[in-house]
Formats: sequence, C-alpha cells, structure tokens
Amino acid sequence: RRVVEFAFRTAPPRVAAVLGTDQVLRVKRLNLADGEPFAVVTVWCPAELGQHLSRRDVEQHPFYEVLGVALRGATQTIGADSVDGADAELLEVPAASPVLRCERITTDTHGRPVLMSEHVFPAHLTRFVVELPADDGLLEPTGLRIVDPA
Repeated sequence: RRVVEFAFRTAPPRVAAVLGTDQVLRVKRLNLADGEPFAVVTVWCPAELGQHLSRRDVEQHPFYEVLGVALRGATQTIGADSVDGADAELLEVPAASPVLRCERITTDTHGRPVLMSEHVFPAHLTRFVVELPADDGLLEPTGLRIVDPA
C-alpha cells in the first residue's frame, strides 16, 4: 500500500450521512501487486475513531486491524464506471477507462457504520467471484438487486 492522502477533514454529504458525523479521517491509498497498481482505495473513518491512527499504521496494516473496534461485517456494492483523471494516473490507465467501483460500508458489532470506503479497480485486471451455495435448493446470490443509479 502507498498512502497518497492522510487527512482529517469535513466529510462529503454521502459519507456524513452514512457515518453519522461531519468530521472524518480520509485516507486514500494505492494498492500494489508485484509493484504494479491494482486499486485505488479511499477510506473514511469517524474522526474520533481515527484520531489514534498514523499514516504508517494505515500504510502497513488494513484498517480492520488497527481501528480498535470489534466488527460485525460489511456490505459492498459493486458497479461499472469510468475512471477520472486523478485515479487514472494512479492506476496508470487512460482517463475514462472502464473500472469496477465498489462502495463498502463496514459496521461494528452493534450495527453502527464505522468505515466507508471506495475501491476502484481497473476492469481489465479485475474479476469478482460470487459463490452460490445450494443451501435451500436455490442457486441465487443473497443481496443481488438492481439499484437506482441516482
């Protein structure tokens, strides 16, 4: 991981609504595999939870390990998009290239959102695999739904 931004700031409206706070730690990092970029990840954390974290902490460890909060899980929404200029430069792809954009909301054991993150993956390098267990005789992924693009 290479951290390209580590700052306490005012949350964008969507992040403030999800996390229930206006002040957040925003960390933007470039994830690498074999020295090559494969994802741009932006994580927002309520400022009170992130105040003890350092740039080095989030560069060397996943947020889940250093946050200091017991986690219940996360909901991730994945969609197709095109990449903007700044993220395209980090990913070393042309601007407007296709990407998979994932929004992840992580909750603590009480169900409160404690992290919100956006993951941008170059489409030509990324495949997501969904297991379809036949527990009830059905082969349908849980949570699959059409969302309003607005």
